[in-house]
Amino acid sequence: MPADYQITYRAVSGDPCAVVFDGAAPLAVVVLDVSSDDTVRGIYSVTNPDKLTTIR
Repeated sequence: MPADYQITYRAVSGDPCAVVFDGAAPLAVVVLDVSSDDTVRGIYSVTNPDKLTTIR
């Protein structure tokens, strides 16, 4: 992983996720869709720069 990349862990819409930053700019969001019984139902990633503009 390049030295300028950082990973932070957050919740997006109540689901746990990892946000990958390239310096100050978000590069990707990886979200786990977790059910009420803690079963992972899906893993989703968002890499579209237009959809990442509100992530800080």
